[in-house]
Amino acid sequence: MIIRGRYIGDTPYLAGYLSIAHFQGMIWFLVDTGASRTTLLDRDARLLSIAPDLLIPSQLPIVGIGGSVRSFLLKGAEIILTSDEGDFVLQQDLWVVQHDLEQLPPEEVARILRLPSVLGRDLINRFVLTCDYQTGVVQLRR
Repeated sequence: MIIRGRYIGDTPYLAGYLSIAHFQGMIWFLVDTGASRTTLLDRDARLLSIAPDLLIPSQLPIVGIGGSVRSFLLKGAEIILTSDEGDFVLQQDLWVVQHDLEQLPPEEVARILRLPSVLGRDLINRFVLTCDYQTGVVQLRR
């Protein structure tokens, strides 16, 4: 089974369809082997209109290049990846990051809202990952 992604610019991405009781939608996840957890960032959380009551505050903040941010768990999400053999469904608790956008200057808000959600090692390590920029191949294989 092969799940194919693509390069956007020089960055590998995989599309996933996210589904939970109150919302659903397609997300382009940046393939990030440096991220320990698959995480929805501000832009995608807003686009999906995730209700705040679905988010469980995390005991651990998420720390990235920009520092520490508020993090939440979204329990029982389904991530559906399309493969050459049909859909592959993963049940996964997802991390959701929320920056305090009200307290930031507009140029910082614009920068944060450009950041993509990331597919982390919690999911990547269930597969064989191939990223070959020269041939344009981005794929997960089981």
